[in-house]
This record gives sequence, structure tokens and C-alpha cells, in this order.
Amino acid sequence: MILVTVGTEKFPFNRLMQWTEALINCGFLNLEQDEVVVQFGACTILPNGTKTYKVLIESQFQSLIQQARVVISHCGEGTMNLLESCSQPYILVPRSRQFGEHVDDHQVEMAIALAAMGAVVAWSPADLVRFLADPYRVKMSHPESSVLPFCQTLEDRFCKNT
Repeated sequence: MILVTVGTEKFPFNRLMQWTEALINCGFLNLEQDEVVVQFGACTILPNGTKTYKVLIESQFQSLIQQARVVISHCGEGTMNLLESCSQPYILVPRSRQFGEHVDDHQVEMAIALAAMGAVVAWSPADLVRFLADPYRVKMSHPESSVLPFCQTLEDRFCKNT
């Protein structure tokens, strides 16, 4: 099973839904071989043939992660930290202000920093194809000592005035 998650932001992340749909339509994601489960949040486009959930309670979400052979996720701090604590291969797709997916580019900035520490990030559908063709698990070194302070810096920078 492949899990695609966009979090619970009020902004749609339709770009990731379109990428997923394109991979299904071209046959790269074969729904006869792999169930694709999508947690879609505020998205208004849903990939055909997938099992969809608007939101998931934490226990459901953790269970789906454990069942997944691979996870495709937005680059949210909480989700990234949860994925880092699990053994499943995952790839991060950052939301972008440019596409109306968030109020700022903190996910893009976080993705750049996390990629420098070894995280797998998709900037295009081609990146997803390369990863899904040969998924692998990267364990970043000392996430508590490097990722969490970085996340706190982003929170301090972007959330002080909200």
C-alpha cells in the first residue's frame, strides 16, 4: 500500500493530488498491484481509484503508516517527525506559497534544509517516479539534535505574528 498524506492545512494541496493522478493514469502506480490511500485534507482534486480520507485520527494515521510500503507526504513538521520515527521509506513534497498551498514557503525552506541532511524530497513528478521505482529509507542522523531546533526556528520566524 502507498500512503499519500497532505496534512490538515486549510489550503488545498491539489498539485500533489495531480501528480498522484498522473502516476496512476500513466500506469506507473498500478492500482491492481498497490492500493493507494490518500489523506486529502482540503484538496478539491482526488486521484481516481484511490481510497480517500479527509482526515485521520492519530491512531488510524499511525496504523496506515505502519501498513504502507512507502509514504508520500507534505513537508509538515509533525508528520516528518512521525515518519522519521518509523521504518517505512518516505518522500517529502513541500507545499509552496507560489501555488496557494500555504501562506508562506516554510515547507520549501524546511525541505531544502532536510534534503541537505539526507531526507528524500520531490520537487517534481519525476522525483516521485525515481523514488517509487526504488524506494529506500534514509535515517537522518540525530533528528532531535538537528531537525527539531530547525523546526523551532521556522516556527519562531513564521508563527510569532499569527
